[in-house]
Amino acid sequence: MKLTELNHNRRSFSTKVLKEQYETSFNVDGMSMSSTRTMLQKVRGLLSESKQSPDYHNSQSSSSYMKLVFMEQALADHYNELRSLPQPRIMVENEEVEKSQVVLAAQDMVDQVQKMLEDVGQMQVKELPALVSSIESEIGVNESQTYNDAVSSQLDTLSASLKEASSALKNALNGLTGQAVDAAFDAGADMGAEAGVDAGMDAGMDAGGDMGAGDDMGDIPPPAEEPEMPPSGGVGRAKR
Repeated sequence: MKLTELNHNRRSFSTKVLKEQYETSFNVDGMSMSSTRTMLQKVRGLLSESKQSPDYHNSQSSSSYMKLVFMEQALADHYNELRSLPQPRIMVENEEVEKSQVVLAAQDMVDQVQKMLEDVGQMQVKELPALVSSIESEIGVNESQTYNDAVSSQLDTLSASLKEASSALKNALNGLTGQAVDAAFDAGADMGAEAGVDAGMDAGMDAGGDMGAGDDMGDIPPPAEEPEMPPSGGVGRAKR
C-alpha cells in the first residue's frame, strides 16, 4: 500500500469516528497545505495543554480530549499526503526567481563596497601623486610632503577598512548561497587597492555562488502516537 493510500485510510477512519461516535463533522479534504498546518499546530497546542493539566489521566477518556486526538490524526495524515504530492512547477519557478532577486541584492552590496575600494586605490596610485606634484610646484616641497603624509595615512586606513568590510560582505553572501569563503576574493581586493582598476579586477568580481538550491516547506513535528480507541463495543453513536 502506498503512503498516500495509508494516510487517506487513516484519515477516513478518524473522520468517521468523529462523525459517528462523537457527532462531529470534520472534513479536511478541501483544506490547503497552509491552512492544514496552521490548524494542526493549534490542535496540538490544545493537546499539549491537556497533557500538562493535573487531571490529565482523567481527561484521557473524555469526549473533548478524544475529539482532539482524532482531529490531530486526520490533519497530520492530510498534511503529509499533501506534502507527498508533486508541487506545481510555476510555484517552484517563482520561489527560484524570488531567491535569485534576494541573492542579487546581496551581491549588489558587495559590488558597491568593492567599487569604493577601487576608487580609493585610484586615489592612492593616480590622483594623490599628481596632486602632491602640483602642490610641490605651486606651493612648496615641505607643504607637499606634509600633505602627502597626512592624506596617504588616511587613505591607507580607509582602504584597510574597506578590505575588511568587503571580505565580510562576501562571506555573508557565500553563507546565503551555501558556498565556502573564497580566498581568492581577498587577494583580488588587495590588488585592486594597490594597482587601481584593471582588467583582472573584473574577473575577481563574479557573482558568488549558485542560486538554484530550492527551498522546501518547513517540516512540522511528527504526528502524535496512534490514538487508543475509547472502551466501546464498536464504532457507534455515543450514549447521551
